Amino acid sequence: MSSKADSRACAYCRKAPMVAAFKPFCSEGCRARDLNAWLSDRYVLPANANDDELSDTSPLDNGDEAG
Repeated sequence: MSSKADSRACAYCRKAPMVAAFKPFCSEGCRARDLNAWLSDRYVLPANANDDELSDTSPLDNGDEAG
């Protein structure tokens, strides 16, 4: 028995039930809005405050200049 709509809420709007064709979203619109949010940097992954990607040294550096 296959159901077109899932009983869980849409991952974007949290209102309508998700549809198998757009899983985990309820529609193409919610899928597109979620992608736009990622591409617009509205979602941010948490980072460790000690991480500095612009640092001159690597965590693998041990202080010697051999190389």
